[in-house]
Amino acid sequence: MLVSTGAIGNVFGSIESYLNLREINRQLALENTRLAFENFQIQDAILENIRLRQVLQFKHELQYDLIPAKVIGFSPVDIVSGLLLSTEDIARVQKNNAVITADGLVGRIVEISGRYAICQILLDPNSRISARLQRNRELGMVIWDGANALLLDYIPNTVSVKPGDVLFTSGLSMIFPSNIKIGTVSEVEISTEKLLQTIKVQPAVSFNRLEEVFIVQVVEPNEP
Repeated sequence: MLVSTGAIGNVFGSIESYLNLREINRQLALENTRLAFENFQIQDAILENIRLRQVLQFKHELQYDLIPAKVIGFSPVDIVSGLLLSTEDIARVQKNNAVITADGLVGRIVEISGRYAICQILLDPNSRISARLQRNRELGMVIWDGANALLLDYIPNTVSVKPGDVLFTSGLSMIFPSNIKIGTVSEVEISTEKLLQTIKVQPAVSFNRLEEVFIVQVVEPNEP
């Protein structure tokens, strides 16, 4: 069987075109991956900018100094459910300093050792936070519910509490400044057999996703 030179040329031309197309596709895939990666970086930078704006606004409203700290692990102390924090300004950190994010309250400093500090979070069995309902200014006590949420205790059945109500720190404490968001009421249960309501609260902070927090330091009147 005879094959013309032109037919052979067409075959080689098709193979070359196929190889060129594969190389083009590979380059396009590489470029798309690079652009996607850069896009991730841009998105993260935008979110970081938004978060810092929130924190700066929060700082202005509180009129407290905020010390940035990195979350580097969980508390090594068995009796405390908390976080291990690292900060360059450890010398300024004091026991019982409140710890926050732009989303709300994280907990308080319970131990300082060397360059590290231990933060007791709200999900610790011994955590007790004096709280105020934003809608009706009613006072209660926030405690751990034994799982991944909180309970608002000491609220009588006669007080109006609804899902969606927001809780803030009351300010009736030497540890926690007032008006730091604690969480949002998620469930309310009233029983005729009890004088107090059972109120479940969803924390404002997602404790499993914390990477950076801020330690609240009271600024004395004679300090800048």
